[in-house]
Amino acid sequence: MTEARTAPDDRLGRLDAELALLAEIRRRLRRSEGTDFRIPTRVVDAVLDARHCITQPESGGRD
Repeated sequence: MTEARTAPDDRLGRLDAELALLAEIRRRLRRSEGTDFRIPTRVVDAVLDARHCITQPESGGRD
């Protein structure tokens, strides 16, 4: 039996892939630039916010 993925499932999958990519980029930058290298979190925050909106649509907004 095969289940069709819904639009939110597809978006969650893409957002999870983006988070994994961002985590890998962060690891590589820290490895090449040193552990003190500061990495802005705006992109990660935006992806996490989008993911939260998909998984918790009834929350109606940010706290």
